[in-house]
Amino acid sequence: MFVLAFSRNFSGSEIDRVVERHDLWRLDLPKLMRPQVFQFSFLPESGEEAAPPPPVAPVAFQSFKRDGSIDWQLKIEGNSVSVNCLSYSRWNVVSRQAKNLLEKLLGLVLDQDNKMQSVTLQYIDTFVWSGDESEYDVEALFNRNSGFFPDKFRPSGKLWHFHQGEFAGCEGSNLPQRILQRIHLDAVVLEGRPIVRVDTTLRAEFSGGVEGSIEAVRSTTHQTLELLHSKNKELLSLVITDDLQQRISLNRES
Repeated sequence: MFVLAFSRNFSGSEIDRVVERHDLWRLDLPKLMRPQVFQFSFLPESGEEAAPPPPVAPVAFQSFKRDGSIDWQLKIEGNSVSVNCLSYSRWNVVSRQAKNLLEKLLGLVLDQDNKMQSVTLQYIDTFVWSGDESEYDVEALFNRNSGFFPDKFRPSGKLWHFHQGEFAGCEGSNLPQRILQRIHLDAVVLEGRPIVRVDTTLRAEFSGGVEGSIEAVRSTTHQTLELLHSKNKELLSLVITDDLQQRISLNRES
C-alpha cells in the first residue's frame, strides 16, 4: 500500500471533481465505490451553536481478480490518498503503476496550502509452512543472527505475535525528518495451514510539510518511496533467514 497524507482533509467539491474525472483511470480501475455517510448531531435546545458541516464520503476505484477479490484500489479519504496493490510482482512494475495513479488523482485536488505531511509504504509478506505440522519450527523463519529477536522470544506453538516499532531520524535537507519503522509478525492457522504474516509499515514524516504543487509532491514522493523500499528490504532481512532471503530473491528484487 502507498499512502500520501496531507495537512487538511479534502473537501466535498475536491472529491466530487475526482469522481467526475473517473475516465482518467477507468480502464485500470473500472469500479467506483462511494458509500453513503450519515451524520447525527446533538445540539443545545437554544440552537445557538451551528451544526457541523456535512461529512464527506470517501471514494474508492477498484479492479478485481478472477475470483472476485480486489486486485488494485485507488482511494481518497479524509486527508489521505492511497493505492493498494494485492497482485504484487516486482517493485519497478508495481511502484510505476501506483505513482501513475496517484499523480493523476492528485492533479485534480492539490492545493498549494494543503501540504503533504507524510509518505507511507506498507508491505504484507506471507510465509506458509508447507511441511509436516508436527515439525513446525519458527526457527526456519527467524534470522537469529541479526539480533532482531530477543533470545527469550522462542514461541513453541503455531499461534504467536511479535510487534515492534520505533522512529529513526534522517540526515539531509532533501530527506524526511523521521521515519516510523513498524513491524508486526502474526502467526495464525488458516484452512489448516500455519502461516506468518510480516506486516511492515514505513512512514516518512516531513517537518513543515511539502508544498502542495504537483512538481514538489511528485519529486518528493518518488524519492521517498525508493528510500522506503530500500529500508523495507533491510528490515525484512533482519526478520527472515538468509535461506529465505535467497529463495524470494529479496536483495535481487527490482
